[in-house]
Amino acid sequence: MSHNKLLDPTVNKKIRVLMLVRQFYPWIGGTEQQAQKLSIALANKGVDIHVSTGWWFKDTPRFEFIDNLPINRNFTAWEMFGIRGLRKFGGYLYMLTLANYLWRNRDNYDLIHIHGLNYHSIVGIVVGHWLGKKTLMKLACGGAGSDIIKMKSNKFLYGTKQMLPLARTCDCVVAINEDIAAELVDYDFESTRIFCLPNGVVVPDKPAKRSHEKRCLRIVFVGRLHPQKGIDVLIEALGLLKQHYPELKWMIDILGKGNLLPELKERCEVLGIVDQVKFHGAVVNVNDYLERADIFVLPSRAEGISNALLEAMALGLPCVATCVSGNTTVVEHNKDALLVEPESPLALSKGLATLIEDESLRLKLGQAARQKIEQSYSIDAVAESYLELYEKMLTASNLVVYNNSM
Repeated sequence: MSHNKLLDPTVNKKIRVLMLVRQFYPWIGGTEQQAQKLSIALANKGVDIHVSTGWWFKDTPRFEFIDNLPINRNFTAWEMFGIRGLRKFGGYLYMLTLANYLWRNRDNYDLIHIHGLNYHSIVGIVVGHWLGKKTLMKLACGGAGSDIIKMKSNKFLYGTKQMLPLARTCDCVVAINEDIAAELVDYDFESTRIFCLPNGVVVPDKPAKRSHEKRCLRIVFVGRLHPQKGIDVLIEALGLLKQHYPELKWMIDILGKGNLLPELKERCEVLGIVDQVKFHGAVVNVNDYLERADIFVLPSRAEGISNALLEAMALGLPCVATCVSGNTTVVEHNKDALLVEPESPLALSKGLATLIEDESLRLKLGQAARQKIEQSYSIDAVAESYLELYEKMLTASNLVVYNNSM
C-alpha cells in the first residue's frame, strides 16, 4: 500500500497521532518498549507522533526529545517529594493533568493511540470523545494478569472498576493475539471494534554469530522477577537440570529485577547452582546478552506477546517457552521453538537439556525463528498495519465499515 500522501482527506494534512502511555522511557517494561518502537517506526513512515506520559521520576525532564520523538510528562506528584503515600494521590492527579494536556493540545492531534487499559486510558477515551477525536486502545496481556481483571479489582486506583464501561466506548481496541480478542468479547466489548495486531520487533540485518566450539552453553532469561514470568519455575528446573544431567555444561544470565530476587538467590544456594546462575538486574544492553547466548528461555505462566521472545527469535536464538497463550501465538512446537507445559520444572528442564545436547536442533529452530520474525513480526510491517488502521479510522463513516475492510 502506498502512503505517499499520508493524508486525512477531510483536513488535507499528515496524520497526527498522540501516543498515550502511562509510563515511558526510562521505564523500560514491555508496554513502554513497544510504544517507543512503534512510535519510531510510524514517525519514519511520515506520521506526526507526540508521546504523552506521566512524570513519575523527579530526575526526568517534563519535556524532552527521545529518538526525535517529542515526549511530554504530565505532573503526578508520585515520588516527587519522596513520600510513598503520595502514589495513589499521584494517580488521581495524573488524570487531571492529563485531561488538561489533552484539552490544551487538542489542535495538535487527530487520533489518540492508548497503550494499555488503566486510569489514563479512561481519561484518553472520555476526553478524546468529548473533543471529537478518534481513540484506539491496545491491550497486550490477557488471563489472570490482564488489565481488565486488575481494573475490576480496583487494583490500580479505587473507582477504576466503575470506569470499565467507559473503556468499551473506545472506537477501536487492538488485541495482540486471538485469545485476548476473545476475552474482550467475553467482557462485552463489541467485536466490530476489535482488531488483532501483534507486537513488533526491530529485525537485525543478520542473525547473531555463535561459536560451535563452546563447551559451556549460555542460557538467557529476560523479564521481571515476578510470578507471572515463571522465574521460580525456571530456578527449580535449573536445579533438576544439574541433578538429572550432571554431564551438561551450562550457565544462565538472568536479566530483570523484582521482589522475588532474595528468595530466588536462596533457592539457588539450596539447589547448588549459585555458580551457574548470574543475576544481572535490569540492563539496558539486553541485545548484548542475547547475542552471546546459545538458548533463550521463557517460562511464563501468562503472556501477551513477549518482546524478549521476539527479540531473541530475531537474532536466530533457539527458544524454550511455556505452552501458554501469547507464546503459542508466536511459535510452533519443534518447528521454530520448543514448547513445554507451564508450572512444570521437570518439563522445562527436559526442554533445556534437549537443546543443550542437540546442536543441529538449536540451529534448525534458530533459523526458523528468525524467518518467522522477518515474515510476520517486524516492527516495520506492524507499523504499516497500524497506519492502514489509522487511515480507515479517520475516513470511515462507522466502525463496521473499516472493520470489514481490513
